[in-house]
Amino acid sequence: MKLRLLHQLARSGGTLVNRLLLAQGVAVLSEVHPLGWANLDPLAQARDWFGLIGEGDLLGWDALPYADAIALIARRAGRRRHSLLIRDWSHLDFMPIGMGLKPAQRSVQADMLADRFDLRRVATVRHPLDQWLSLAAMLAAEGRPPRQAELEEWLDGMEGFAAMAAATGFVRYEEITADPASGIEALCRKLDLPFDAARLEGWKETVHFSTGAVPGRAASSTSIERLGPRAAPPHILHRLNRDRRYRQALDLLGYEARA
Repeated sequence: MKLRLLHQLARSGGTLVNRLLLAQGVAVLSEVHPLGWANLDPLAQARDWFGLIGEGDLLGWDALPYADAIALIARRAGRRRHSLLIRDWSHLDFMPIGMGLKPAQRSVQADMLADRFDLRRVATVRHPLDQWLSLAAMLAAEGRPPRQAELEEWLDGMEGFAAMAAATGFVRYEEITADPASGIEALCRKLDLPFDAARLEGWKETVHFSTGAVPGRAASSTSIERLGPRAAPPHILHRLNRDRRYRQALDLLGYEARA
């Protein structure tokens, strides 16, 4: 059975990409992960958002293993001819800052599901500097501004995620915002999903079928903004540009260092 996995880090434009894919008629289980089931339940999303699971379907299925839950959803989607996509909560695997998890530095979800499915995997990425600055701002807003230890964890995770993205293939967030039709078409092609440019405008109506732990611009927006580079403090630029892990991530993802 085929299953599509979309790998994304937090604060990298995933919510916008999610909504654009929903507009294509894809049933996206959003930010689900074997280690995050208590927070974002794929069965609840499949039931409440797409009607793939009925209220009585899970009676007697207490403590259903994660892989079995995904298999159940995939079978229901197949019967109804719905294209199913798992928006992987990859953040838990690479940089779960402050979440009490040890980064696996690989996709735990892909490892768990590889024996059950023919996986089609791809990532969407954002310039690492912009992703870090957005993540740092989010953490600061939550009352836990990042320190050196968090920056080190991020650098390790960024290098690991970039290596995975290079292996699976990826589409850049900046390319999607610059030309949504071309960017989403490229993503759909990599995921073996149908694409219809005429359906793109429907993304504005998808606000109730996406997730985001912290409300952001893309969660309720009705316009696609082409955001410029975030302003970075000089000491952060200096620190990152000298770091091997950061420069490796830039090289793997095809981004330029900023001065």
